Amino acid sequence: MLSGMKGLFSAVCVVGLVSCSSFEDEAPPLAGSVQGASVEALNLFQKAQGFQAAGKTKSAIKTYKRVADRFPADKNADEARYMQAALLDGAGESLDAFDAYQQFIQRYPDSPRYSQALSRQEAVAHSTADGTIGTQFLGLKSDLAYKTIVGMLDKVRDNAPRAASAPKAQFAIGQVYESKKKVALAIDAYERLVSDYGTSGLAPEAQFRIGEILLRSARDGNQDQANLEQAKNAYSDLLLAYPSSVFASKAKERIATIGSKDLESSYKIAEFYRRKGQMASAAFYYQEVIDGSAPGELRNQAAAQLAKIQKAS
Repeated sequence: MLSGMKGLFSAVCVVGLVSCSSFEDEAPPLAGSVQGASVEALNLFQKAQGFQAAGKTKSAIKTYKRVADRFPADKNADEARYMQAALLDGAGESLDAFDAYQQFIQRYPDSPRYSQALSRQEAVAHSTADGTIGTQFLGLKSDLAYKTIVGMLDKVRDNAPRAASAPKAQFAIGQVYESKKKVALAIDAYERLVSDYGTSGLAPEAQFRIGEILLRSARDGNQDQANLEQAKNAYSDLLLAYPSSVFASKAKERIATIGSKDLESSYKIAEFYRRKGQMASAAFYYQEVIDGSAPGELRNQAAAQLAKIQKAS
């Protein structure tokens, strides 16, 4: 039956005047046709080892890649792919090394090199995120650069979603977005960490950073009240979820700061109404400042203005 199908396939190639050689070369091997090892694959593998031993790294990388690409089911293919990745890694070719590790991780989960590949790929991704990479990556456009970094960290997280590397990668994604001032994306990334990895040691800091981003946004937006309120909620959520965290005391300080900003806003509103001659409204906001603030200059100013209004009425 199989020979008949091969004959029909050949006939189609001739009649249709198309070349079928590339199809046969690129198609995956048929079930049962893969051998544990082939002479050609072994010869190439040994040739790559020879290049490596002689210090001819580029030739070794190229030949190891050829073994893994052409003979993915060969018994030496996993080692060939790993060595391709490791040599690229050692040569500072971060992006190519990452991709080669990814090919290894996807294809050879049962290999004894698997945990090493995960670890090295994680290191490459974080090194890239930290900016300690080679000129190949630095030559990319900035938008592509940060998206490429995020894509790498996504893979690190998803390759081992239950390992400690997953929340670490997710946190780094938030940092990348934050450094690029991608406010919404950074908040989403940190929120995902808290949601998916709430027991991680990084979760309290991620929650704190959400508040920090919103507080900065409020500052940059001239004390936008919505951002201030969201920031306060983020800090309050931290206190509820992680009361023993080192970030809890910082969250309390930020909430107090937000409260003072609210009172400053109230004082400005009171001054606005006073200048317009709407004294009842002005008195209301001066009183709000007095009731909500600790002894200090702002409270003293509000009390003095309120006393003037009450004296004149």
